[in-house]
Amino acid sequence: MKATRRLVGALAVVAALGGGLTACGPDSDTASGTTGGSSASAKPADGAKGGSKGEPGGDCGTPPQLPAGHKMVEIAVPPSKGSMSAKDAKPTCTPNDWIYHGQGEAKYYIFAPETKAELALGSGKTKDVPVGELWMHAGDCLTNSSAVKQPYSCSGNIYDITTNSEGKVTGIKEIWHP
Repeated sequence: MKATRRLVGALAVVAALGGGLTACGPDSDTASGTTGGSSASAKPADGAKGGSKGEPGGDCGTPPQLPAGHKMVEIAVPPSKGSMSAKDAKPTCTPNDWIYHGQGEAKYYIFAPETKAELALGSGKTKDVPVGELWMHAGDCLTNSSAVKQPYSCSGNIYDITTNSEGKVTGIKEIWHP
């Protein structure tokens, strides 16, 4: 009887201590290895950490929700004038919070003539640039990151895009992550 009480007591202590511990899923990250995140959109909406089962990595809470009309993509090949190929990027929980990974087949995108482009300068900061400069930057990050000069850096080739009713890219913003 004493042994049973001790066992029940020990289980109660383990349950109490372990009740807040949850795993986010498999230990290995099978995504492509490039990452991206945004101080605005890659964090859980409430800023809380709470366990999100089924996601690799850390303890991130609720996956981020993008604003209506926005889509995260990972550029797959250096963009050429007026177009790019990119994979849809989905949020993945990691020890450093939510980051994005490209998944599936790359899709072909055409840029609208009035496309607004922004390059990341650091956590939450961006700079408006001509879209051609963004294409060159993205290409350098994919092929020769040493060619990228300050104040820019390569940060996983993840971009937040918006498209018009024809599916053409009207806005593209590089997503910075630490």
